[in-house]
Amino acid sequence: MSGFDARARERPFGRIYDDARHRIAHLARGLSETQLAATVPGTPDWTGRQVVAHLAGAASDAVHGRTEGMPGPGWTAPQVATREGRTLDQLLAEWSEVAPGVVEALAQRRLPLPIVHDVLTHEGDLREAFGLGPLPAEVVDAALPTVAKPVVQRASRHGALLVRAGEREWRGGDGDPAATLTVEPYELYRGLISRRSRAQIRAWDWTGDPEPFADALPVFGPRDDDQPVP
Repeated sequence: MSGFDARARERPFGRIYDDARHRIAHLARGLSETQLAATVPGTPDWTGRQVVAHLAGAASDAVHGRTEGMPGPGWTAPQVATREGRTLDQLLAEWSEVAPGVVEALAQRRLPLPIVHDVLTHEGDLREAFGLGPLPAEVVDAALPTVAKPVVQRASRHGALLVRAGEREWRGGDGDPAATLTVEPYELYRGLISRRSRAQIRAWDWTGDPEPFADALPVFGPRDDDQPVP
């Protein structure tokens, strides 16, 4: 979780989490059985239904204090495996039941922000997989700074870096930038959350050499499979 500013509380992240839950529930109910059974490119080990199973399981685990291994595969895999065979309505009902506990824990700062980024990441995965457009701009506006600031600072060990997205910018390192990146806020957020490939990140608007920053920016490491872009 070192790529996230878990201390940031400029926005009501409990509300952001729950709003995302409602959007995902609405989105998922609009998908066909074929779509729910299809692989999601952002999380190629999971189908659309399994993404929802993970989100319900993550909320349940977080509320009940089962956070060991979060957010790695050892934590997420059992969430999906134990919910195989459940209907979409059952998964959404479970998530709805435990979500108020997540919202309360976020308000009381008993849960770190990665659980909010997790739900936004998978909302983006589902939207991109099924051609449903990007995350709402105001959501990106709230979430992006809590990732961009620590990631740019971490990436600056390779040299001074300047990142511009919309009206914001983040600097890491001292002196003149070895590289400057200008990119749309949504694309930056998806790239930082490891939802854009090396090639896609290198194709952004860079001044200077994007290497090795293109590999250093994704929180969960670089990937080589190009992702669908809204």
